[in-house]
Amino acid sequence: MTVPNFAGEFCHRHYAALAALVLGLAAFNLSFRLDREFVTEWDESLYAISAWEMADHGDWIGVTTYGKLDYYNTKPPLNVWLLELAFKVFGRTIFSLRIASALSAWLTVLALMIWSRRRFSGEVSLVAGTVLATTFGFLHVHSGRTANTDALFTLLVLLVVITTSEEDRRPWLRVWLGPILAAAFMLRGLGVLMPLAIVVAVDAFRRERWRERLAPTGIAIALLLAPTGAWAWARYRLDEWAFLGRMFSYDFVGRSLQALEGHSGGPLFYLNILLKHQYDWVAACIVAAIVCPPLAARLPMWVGSWQTRGGLFVTLAAWAACTLLLPTIMATKVPWYLNTFYPMFALGVAVLLVAAFRRLSATPDLRARLVVLAAFAVIALGTAEAKIWAYSYRYRDLRHSAQGLLLDHGDRLAGRRVFRDRRDNSATFVAGLVGVELRSVSSVSEFLSESKRGDFLLASAHHHRRHKMRVVASNDGNWLLLRR
Repeated sequence: MTVPNFAGEFCHRHYAALAALVLGLAAFNLSFRLDREFVTEWDESLYAISAWEMADHGDWIGVTTYGKLDYYNTKPPLNVWLLELAFKVFGRTIFSLRIASALSAWLTVLALMIWSRRRFSGEVSLVAGTVLATTFGFLHVHSGRTANTDALFTLLVLLVVITTSEEDRRPWLRVWLGPILAAAFMLRGLGVLMPLAIVVAVDAFRRERWRERLAPTGIAIALLLAPTGAWAWARYRLDEWAFLGRMFSYDFVGRSLQALEGHSGGPLFYLNILLKHQYDWVAACIVAAIVCPPLAARLPMWVGSWQTRGGLFVTLAAWAACTLLLPTIMATKVPWYLNTFYPMFALGVAVLLVAAFRRLSATPDLRARLVVLAAFAVIALGTAEAKIWAYSYRYRDLRHSAQGLLLDHGDRLAGRRVFRDRRDNSATFVAGLVGVELRSVSSVSEFLSESKRGDFLLASAHHHRRHKMRVVASNDGNWLLLRR
């Protein structure tokens, strides 16, 4: 005896309202306290400083840091362009610094939901959106809640996957691969090889109707080469091969063959990262497999019923392989290289959970197991959401940083000189927001010799020279001292 799929019918009837709830959850997780988390050192702060200088000087080709051409960040300038645009539209704030990434991540959830509903079902769409909207790595690790390139790059990779899967029925959609891949190059340089590898892998297995794809492929190539070639030529005219050569030798060859900057790891590095950050949803999948033993055998039937035969299988396999295996074979390993895999992870979790729920709900004798699985799914969702909140409040809270002292006392510090007992890029950016002239000194003695009455010292330790300095404010390990 089987029973109707009430959950599926409910999702179908109320899909718009449920999808709005999921997208609202994603928007909340990406925006709450977005301006109350400190700016991270190196990548985010360097992008912020470069965008600030671009807004001041208007040089859109040669990205600068502290007034000099930047050869540390060997990425084309799309991310800096977006940050500079956000500064002009919304003003220079921590929130505007991160708005492009937050919007990119939200659009990734939206795109995944629209596509998975078309190719799978409304249930899969809603669960996939919920999983991705609560995926810790997708939100916090160098991605949606930071000003780095990863959120937008993840969106572009997903758009390549969607375009590649849909062009089976509409070959001219391939034209869109040109501007999408161009944007990927302008964002991450030769990182464009990852989405390009997905296209090549799918084409290698999908050889039928190849003549129909010749014209759109030619147009796509032209749309790829036109903007990227124009920028590369302009950059070459600026400093010849100084930047372009380093982009190839260091950012591509170096990261592929060497563990640069100490970022090393073994073949299970990214599996460990996945389990570390997403243990909640991984545990839910394990429970689904335990309470529904026939799941593995019957999963192909559900996949077939979702009309995923043929080209989509190849696309999904290429997507998973390129976003997981390519970072694994690279010598340089960092947790955020896994970000492009998270939409695939969310889709896989959704397919597995929905298949298990359908199997258990269709058999009255298995209703107890259905309750167990539903309980674990709720626990996984609650745990995932709690991690996002806890990380923001406990580890990223602006109030616990030197940046927080600068912002909290901005009215008093504006136009004044503040000396720092060490130099970091993040404090430099925040000092600019406050209107502070920030200088670095190596010691208190150097501060006393170079400063004058009314100057401030922002120190990482409390110095006991109270006859010359007064404590203005302090937080966890940071002290703001006034020279009297």
